Amino acid sequence: MARIWKTRLKASQLIEEGLLIVLALVMLGAVFGVSKQIVDNISGFFNSLIEEVGSLGQSLFGWLLPK
Repeated sequence: MARIWKTRLKASQLIEEGLLIVLALVMLGAVFGVSKQIVDNISGFFNSLIEEVGSLGQSLFGWLLPK
């Protein structure tokens, strides 16, 4: 009887550890997905900022450039 109890305890521990590993992998995927989205948004912000500064410079000092 004691042997069956130990086997059940080991099996439940294995199931619990497996579920924890699955949960950790899901959370890791979520973190990488969110971080990629944040990096893409920051990159887009700086790209639009550079474009707007270039447009502003062209509108202010475009007359200096020969045509």
